[in-house]
Amino acid sequence: MRLLIITPLYPPAVGGAATYFGSLMPDLAARAEIDEITVVTERLPGEPAERTAGTLHILRQLPRHASCPPSSWLAHAQSYAQVQAWFLLRLRPLVRRCGADLIHFHTRYRGRWVYAALRGSGAPVLANLHDKLTAPAALARVADWLLCCAQGVERYAVDGGFPRTRLTTLPLACAAPAVPSPERVAAVRRRYGLDRSPYVLFVGDITANKGVYELLEAYARWRTEPPQAQLVFSGTNREGRRFTRQIRKVQGATYLGPVPREEELALMRGALVVALPSRTEGLPYVMLEALSLGVNVIAPPGIPELDAHVGESVLPEISVPAIVRGLEAAWTRHRAPSYPLEPHRPERVVSDLVRLYGRIIASAASPSAGPVSDPAGDRVA
Repeated sequence: MRLLIITPLYPPAVGGAATYFGSLMPDLAARAEIDEITVVTERLPGEPAERTAGTLHILRQLPRHASCPPSSWLAHAQSYAQVQAWFLLRLRPLVRRCGADLIHFHTRYRGRWVYAALRGSGAPVLANLHDKLTAPAALARVADWLLCCAQGVERYAVDGGFPRTRLTTLPLACAAPAVPSPERVAAVRRRYGLDRSPYVLFVGDITANKGVYELLEAYARWRTEPPQAQLVFSGTNREGRRFTRQIRKVQGATYLGPVPREEELALMRGALVVALPSRTEGLPYVMLEALSLGVNVIAPPGIPELDAHVGESVLPEISVPAIVRGLEAAWTRHRAPSYPLEPHRPERVVSDLVRLYGRIIASAASPSAGPVSDPAGDRVA
């Protein structure tokens, strides 16, 4: 089978989509069932526009939109329009050129022209939903099938109007990161001026949906007590001057900007706690990685997998008082909770994913062949 995978981010870019598809590709490209994989992603400075390694082709053709912070409202609108136009004008020719049997796309891309291009591509479409930001009813009119990364995302999709009979949930593919050495952690802490006191770390896009303003206010209240920890933000600032103005008002808080992944892991390993008071997560990579590194977390609510395994670290709600209590609990907790990563092993997820691909392709080629089934073999459509 020939796959066309569309993602806004791909390594060495940093972000959830890059981590997800970067985790899948080695095992996916090695599968005997896969003849060719074409990954289309956004342009990245310093990276070639095209690269081939065996059956894997990386095309960095998409206009930069999700991969860089907007410099202004106008620039953001222009890059959005460029993405829409790219899909409308170039997707169908690309599908024909690479002979794609299936399109697997990350739902960070949405919009009228994107959806029209996907519907008219001539290939079956698998939409990959990772969060609670895309309208499921709109996806139902575009995608032949929906792949959810977590139980809470599945619930969100069904409640939002996506038919359960065209939906599969597979665990988020996540390879446990190598634990940075103490020497590496110390060196990275020194580089960013974080070697003199403990710190609370936020990793991810800086957006209001991720609770950054509640975290700032909660930290300001908590820091007046005996704990004298810093608050550190790492990631792309999508709030612009609003966030920079706010963080300047909070003594002890600092923004590092986007940090290379290897340094980000070292910062996580050295943190007192990794905090993510987000409203829109499916199952955030930063939580899985922090837990695998043995770090305490303040986790967002509404994620069944985290509720089941690290419930004591989950916020009951996104509010300043709840985050203050979470900070206090993390300060006094001596041992990080554990989370089972076995279901997230990439090779395990890829096996189920390849079976799902095959069934979707077979169903599209011969609708009379019967319903698509989930990877475990239970009938879901």
